[in-house]
Amino acid sequence: MSDSAEKSYEEYQELLRQGIRPKAGLALMVSAIMGYLPAQAELGYKYLNGILFPQDYTQAMRWLSAAAEKDDLDSIVNLAIMYMYGYGTRTDGPKAVELLEKAIRAEHPSAGRFMGLCYEKGIGREKSAEKAVEWYRWGAEKGDAGAAYLLADAYENGKGIRLDREEAVRWYEAAAAEEGEEAEMAKKALAKLKGNA
Repeated sequence: MSDSAEKSYEEYQELLRQGIRPKAGLALMVSAIMGYLPAQAELGYKYLNGILFPQDYTQAMRWLSAAAEKDDLDSIVNLAIMYMYGYGTRTDGPKAVELLEKAIRAEHPSAGRFMGLCYEKGIGREKSAEKAVEWYRWGAEKGDAGAAYLLADAYENGKGIRLDREEAVRWYEAAAAEEGEEAEMAKKALAKLKGNA
């Protein structure tokens, strides 16, 4: 991997800051092709979610796999999600669980959320609401907003754990303190829960 791959990634970041999206995408792709791990991970994520590029599961799988082979934890979790839901591949619960276990061993917080979902939905694991809650708690305690949201939801609705509104509020508040989609969902759930209190 050369310095030019890193420079191309820095150029991508600067062009993105300036709002020059097509050139930013090209610089990201060049950096990824040259083997720069952060670029490969980001390119895979962008293709998976249709950000900056049209959604393309084949390209997402290609770039996330390249980054996962270099032990990029976000890419390992994103690959697991692809196998969980069959995005661009056949659904493969055992493969998803194998990838999540690798990320869990490295203490990656969001891996707990998705392992919990595997148990909740019976993907690669026998369905168990109780085990799902254990994994949501594991991820939530490590700071994953999505896991905190799912743990709060379990407490609010008594799924796999006793119904406990105070714990639901506590974990919704933890999720709401973060950024992103889960934080917004937690804020709405919190407002609803407190409104009904």
